Amino acid sequence: MSAQGDDGVAPMVSVVVVTYNSEGTVGETLTSLDRQTYPDDRYEVLVVDGGSTDGTARIASDHGVEWLVAEGATIGECRNRGVDAATGEYVAFTDSDCAVPATWLDSHVERIEAYADHEDVVGVGGPNRPFPDDPAFAKLIGSLQGTVFGSGGSPQSHAIDEVRLVRSVAACNVLYRADVFEEYRYDDAVNVGEDAEFHFRLSEAGYRFVFDPTIAVSHHLSADFGAFCKKNRSYGYAMARIQRRHGRVIRWYSALPSLALGGGALAALADICARKARYVPLLLLAFLVVSGYATAQVYRDRRSPLALLVPVLLAAQYCLYGVGFLEGLTTPDPVPQDLP
Repeated sequence: MSAQGDDGVAPMVSVVVVTYNSEGTVGETLTSLDRQTYPDDRYEVLVVDGGSTDGTARIASDHGVEWLVAEGATIGECRNRGVDAATGEYVAFTDSDCAVPATWLDSHVERIEAYADHEDVVGVGGPNRPFPDDPAFAKLIGSLQGTVFGSGGSPQSHAIDEVRLVRSVAACNVLYRADVFEEYRYDDAVNVGEDAEFHFRLSEAGYRFVFDPTIAVSHHLSADFGAFCKKNRSYGYAMARIQRRHGRVIRWYSALPSLALGGGALAALADICARKARYVPLLLLAFLVVSGYATAQVYRDRRSPLALLVPVLLAAQYCLYGVGFLEGLTTPDPVPQDLP
C-alpha cells in the first residue's frame, strides 16, 4: 500500500540517477525503478549523465526518463543538476550500478513521513548489498563490509539491524526532503566522496538521517582484487582532500590506516636498530586478532572457504586507503578530487 499525505494523495518524489558510461548496468537500475509499487503519476525519474560515450543514452531513452547531460561534470555537480530539475516534495538518489526493490519509494516515503514532526530529520537511507548473481568475490566484499572492521562503522555497509538516527548515509540509497536543498547543496567541486562531504555539512547544522536496515538496494561491488584496491585508494584520497577542504576532521577514523602504516614503519625500524623482533610481532598479533574476528564474521555470513581471504583483503584495504589518504594530504592544490 502506497504512502499517502494528509490529503490522501501520495507525495511527489523525484528520483535522480547519476550515470557515466554505464550501459552494462543502467538498464537494470531503470527497470527496477519502472517496477515501483508507488503510484506511477507520483514519481519521476531523472537521469543526469556526465558525458557518456557508450550506449547509456540509448538505454535510458527506452525507459522514457528525463535525460540531462552535464558534460565533464563532477558527481557532486551532477547531483545538483538533478536537484535543479526535480519537482518532487522529496528527492531520492540511487546509482546507475544499483537496483532497488519494488517497494523502495513506498518504504522511504513511509519512513520519512513517520518523522514529519522531527525538524532535524532531513532524509532516510539504508544499506547496499551485492546482487545475488554477482561474482563470488563481490559477495565476499559485501560480507566484509558488513563487519565493523571492513566498513569503518559506516551505517550503509556495516550490518546494523535496527532503525536509528545517523549522521550520514550512502547516496546510492537515500531520500531527502526537497526543502533542504533550498539552503544546502552538494559541492560542485567534489567528485568522489561527495555524499560524505555534503552530509558532514548537514550534520554540523544539526540534521540527521533515519537509517532503516530493511530498505536495502542491490549494488555491484568490486568484482576483482584490482578493482577493490583501486577503489580503496580512491576513497582514502578523496577523504583526505575533503578534510583539507574543510580544514578539520570529518571522520575520526579516516586517518587510522595512514597512522597504522607509519606506526608499522617505525616499529620495523626500531626492531632493525635493536636487532631484535619486539614491536613488529606485537603489531602482527594485533592484526591477526582483528582479521580473525572479521574472518569468523564473514564465514558465518557467507559459509564459504573464500572467507580465508579476509586477512589479505583487510591488509590491502587498510594499506591502499592509507596510501591514498597520504596522497590526498600531500598533493598540491588545485587537483581533481579523484585519482588520475
